[in-house]
Amino acid sequence: MTLAQIMTLALRQLDEDPEDLSEYDDLFRAYAAEGYAIAMREYVKPRAYRSLYADERGIACLEGQDIRRVIAAEDGEGRSVHFALLPDGRHIRVNARDAEITALCEIDAPPLTDDTDEPRMSEQAHAALADYICYRHLSNGNLAKQSRAQFYYRSFLEQMGRLRAQGFGSVTSFSGLYEATGLR
Repeated sequence: MTLAQIMTLALRQLDEDPEDLSEYDDLFRAYAAEGYAIAMREYVKPRAYRSLYADERGIACLEGQDIRRVIAAEDGEGRSVHFALLPDGRHIRVNARDAEITALCEIDAPPLTDDTDEPRMSEQAHAALADYICYRHLSNGNLAKQSRAQFYYRSFLEQMGRLRAQGFGSVTSFSGLYEATGLR
């Protein structure tokens, strides 16, 4: 579904005329962006590779990129590079100096802005964004509307619970496997 289709679905769920979308456009876009950010950050957790440059002290800057956290890093020859997040949260220290490193990162998804934008998550979960819009819209109303809002919020959370994060269930490291399991 596109953003426009999601907002139209939300209007239908609210028993409003889909022709009135222009009245709700800015508000629904904000709610859709909020719900999408929650879905991506908390449930989908998209991953991508990013190139980082480690200076002569072994410090690579994460600032100004869409990186939420670094999962793994390797040098130009594919060897694993150890890293640690610095206290400022905007840099990592690596055991490579003056080198380009490739990092597997959890990233922020690009926001939904245009009517034709589609969420980067399972198509079955697109309708959950309409539920989130309904939840936010109704939560500002009277007690009956707030009760109805809770239905939409539970529906949103139920759909999000069905999503699997990228890399879910994958083994990222075999370090210490035999010591931990007792296998020899």
